Amino acid sequence: MKEIQKHISQHLVEHMDDIIEKWLDSIYSMKTPYTSPVYEPLYKAELKADSKQTVGLVTDFFADDQEKVKTSLHDWLEHMYQRRIKNDVPLPEVIMTLDKLRQQVLNAIADLAIQHAEITKEDFAETIRLANRAFDKIIGDFTTMYYTQIVEYIESQRSFIDEISAPVIAITDSIAILPVVGRVDRERAQHLMESAIKRCNDLSIDNLCLDLSASTTFDTALAEMLFHLSSITKLSGIELVLSGIKPKMAQEMIRVNMDVDIPAYHSLKGFLKNQL
Repeated sequence: MKEIQKHISQHLVEHMDDIIEKWLDSIYSMKTPYTSPVYEPLYKAELKADSKQTVGLVTDFFADDQEKVKTSLHDWLEHMYQRRIKNDVPLPEVIMTLDKLRQQVLNAIADLAIQHAEITKEDFAETIRLANRAFDKIIGDFTTMYYTQIVEYIESQRSFIDEISAPVIAITDSIAILPVVGRVDRERAQHLMESAIKRCNDLSIDNLCLDLSASTTFDTALAEMLFHLSSITKLSGIELVLSGIKPKMAQEMIRVNMDVDIPAYHSLKGFLKNQL
């Protein structure tokens, strides 16, 4: 680290409280306040602690110790991510507050350069570049982490939703029911079919009743699913039956010319009565 950058880094640390107070003032004076409660005055102490850690991380970028920067950045990301997720802080608000802190840090560097003639234009420009590079890296890595974690969460929830949207329920050792609720598009039809076959094989089911009582429509996607499911279950030694077919649904089956030989029952109750 150059001596002048070391001097500027020490200045930022020594004047950290003033930098943070100005940063907090810029947040609390906004006409349109942030939506997250974490930025309310009630949590001022926590915000101060977070911003001190951020300024400290920025000063680490002024040194040539890349391992220290890597460790400090990792610790910062873990702490800030948990705090922001816990308080439901939108990503844009995180970025905006970091940019406001960036501005206060740059202002502090500029004030020091004005007061000390020994700080050359080249030194000032290099320090500003380092500070901006630090904030860009911090914001970029946080955004990537935030996005990655959110995508993973959404995928886990989607898997859960898919699982509960295709529940194969074992009634006996050989009989299971697959209730179909709502509309079935091509993507869901594919998932229903794959999930049903896997679950039936896992349970060693001989009879699968596809109950359509709660299905809202019958269209091409559902017709294709029934056609393929009928073929696969037959090859797997599983008897597929239908229940809960409403008159309108039966008319739609005729309209789409569904030529599949699948036993059908008026209701799930009728199927169970016949089997049990």
